[in-house]
Amino acid sequence: MVLNPPLNGVKEKKPTSLRDLGTSYRQAFVTFIDVLGFRQIVSDKKPEEINIILDKMGFFSNQPQLRHDPYDQTKHLPMVLQFSDSIIRVQPVDENDQNISILDFFHEEITTLLLAQGNLVCNGVLVRGGLTYGKVCVYKDRIFGPAFNNAYFIESSLARYPRIVIEECLCSYGNSNPVLKNVSYHDWCSVSSQIYDYLERADDGQWAINYLPHLYEAHRTSNIKNSEVLTAHRDQLTKLLRAAKVNGRPEVLAKIRWVVSYHNRIIKNNFRRLLEEYEHMDNSLLVSLD
Repeated sequence: MVLNPPLNGVKEKKPTSLRDLGTSYRQAFVTFIDVLGFRQIVSDKKPEEINIILDKMGFFSNQPQLRHDPYDQTKHLPMVLQFSDSIIRVQPVDENDQNISILDFFHEEITTLLLAQGNLVCNGVLVRGGLTYGKVCVYKDRIFGPAFNNAYFIESSLARYPRIVIEECLCSYGNSNPVLKNVSYHDWCSVSSQIYDYLERADDGQWAINYLPHLYEAHRTSNIKNSEVLTAHRDQLTKLLRAAKVNGRPEVLAKIRWVVSYHNRIIKNNFRRLLEEYEHMDNSLLVSLD
């Protein structure tokens, strides 16, 4: 799925594997994502089943992006590294290159993560992640740096639930926002309204990707109906919730109930007409928490 159909002069470009960016730090957007409850998955499932899950992680994290010149050049493409159940995305940014904008990269990362997360849930894989911006070193086949550490911290300590959390400063209108520092205030305002539309601020104050409404609206090259995205999301959450109840792990059950609550809230707030249509057919779009 892509948010917009291909346009003239726009190419579909896939992320690359790790590229050697030299021994020094580079500025980049860095995202750390992993599969929720992977330890339990390893304990409960056969290797063949686990590999199917990991293949889905790799597939949806490596989806092509629509890029125009100069963003379609290899040096400007994101990099994706997968190890075990973890995905690392690195979008390098050359702040001195006058032909590119950090704001474009930020917008592209948000939309890419939105589609990846939504598609994974619709395929039965819940993920948790953290997105940040800062210094990272990608040299030969290794990656490290403050941004890498921070992305992992956000994923492991702040996300907590099946959501991708965006570092607070990236959503700020203040001087701490590294994106705003590198673009004009007019440019920021012209794009930030759409970026904020892709996000929501949770009760705990964290900014996270609000993927479901936009997954529904995404352009599709296949004959999948928009409503089928919602029913797939519902059906997979129903299966995951049922399995969590059988396994009897309260911490996993609580996290799945969290994303079920997210699903129900979005359906009630954004898709009232569809909700009523399905209820009329005795086929609710909502998922029972019990």
